[in-house]
Amino acid sequence: MQRDNRNDNRRDNRERSKYDKKALPIRRVAKVTKGGRRLRFSTVVVVGDRKGSVGVALGRGSDVKSSIDQGERLAIKSMKKVELVGDTIPHEIEHKYGAAKVLLRPARPGTGIIAGSSVRTVLDLAGVDNVYGKILGSNEPNANAYCTFQALQRLRKGRVLRKMSKMRDRIALKEEMDKEKQAKEEKKRKEKRKAKMSQSGRKGNDSSRKPSRKTAKKSAPKKDKVTKKE
Repeated sequence: MQRDNRNDNRRDNRERSKYDKKALPIRRVAKVTKGGRRLRFSTVVVVGDRKGSVGVALGRGSDVKSSIDQGERLAIKSMKKVELVGDTIPHEIEHKYGAAKVLLRPARPGTGIIAGSSVRTVLDLAGVDNVYGKILGSNEPNANAYCTFQALQRLRKGRVLRKMSKMRDRIALKEEMDKEKQAKEEKKRKEKRKAKMSQSGRKGNDSSRKPSRKTAKKSAPKKDKVTKKE
């Protein structure tokens, strides 16, 4: 049983390391009982791989860390694949979730994420690089996060790609940019490896040239003691 629990914990840690996370403002909730007030914490956690997958979930716990961990675990389970077109969304969409209402529009390359509050967080972790976002309803960050998450799930790119040739070019442009990023990252890794190898080689050469203090003391000739004549 202990081995199984250890394996499960290792798998969870590996899954968590794959994704980026960000916690929205933490709330402190007090429940009044006969024994007194019972304090608990809750927060909404957004998880994504910046490649088209994103998840949003609410975590609760007796302290801040436990609430964030629970939210992260539930957000990974609720992750959905978003249909993007290159570095933007395929079409304009307006979605309503409770009192929250969000409008999303595709943008040209180089525009960036023009949105605020939790809408920006969800779009960033989903991997949308260029998009316009506007909050039309409530300013509550948790509701806006869920609203943006549901709006991204409603996107459909098939019918857009059939009609618009510009969107096809955006996909090719995004693929080229990703290849360039990968090439740069590999180049940096190789340079770091070479630098480490050169440093280790220098240290080895210095140690072979310079004798240690112990050997130097042993090899040094002993001076004859001079006795003073009375």
